[in-house]
Amino acid sequence: MKITLWMLAGLASLLAVVPTAQAATVAGNFNVTVSLTSVCTIGAINDLAFGTYTAFQVGVQTATPTSATLTCTRGLTGFTAAFDTVAAGATAAATATNAIGAGVLAGLQYDITATPGTVTSGTAATDSSIGTSDSHPYTISGTMPSAQAGVLSAGLQTQLRTLTITY
Repeated sequence: MKITLWMLAGLASLLAVVPTAQAATVAGNFNVTVSLTSVCTIGAINDLAFGTYTAFQVGVQTATPTSATLTCTRGLTGFTAAFDTVAAGATAAATATNAIGAGVLAGLQYDITATPGTVTSGTAATDSSIGTSDSHPYTISGTMPSAQAGVLSAGLQTQLRTLTITY
């Protein structure tokens, strides 16, 4: 019996020497990177409508204003605006904060402006939200001087104009 106890005691001492498995962790650092290209997009712009002009009318004809809205990367600044000069009789002032232009449609002179409004700031992205863009509105308005003869034309006359925003 003594031998069995000695054997058991010896076996127990061997098991006590055997190391037990332990959990271990390691960590490594890395960078998350991106190269962002900032952009703006412009939505559809409704027509700038002068309505009906009567030859030699006494008052200035004012167009119903329309708007252009830019949707932009958050934080962009330094916007300038300009109208094209492609249309017949079209003129435009140099690029500035407000776009200023003129033209001739159906033999009637007109002036147009695009004025920036108040910027609506977007929201920052969070762990639960993708965030939103900044909104840059422009109001486009126009006038036609009084006492113009015009040129005989049938139906609604249109002239394509372009508003260019530089950022």
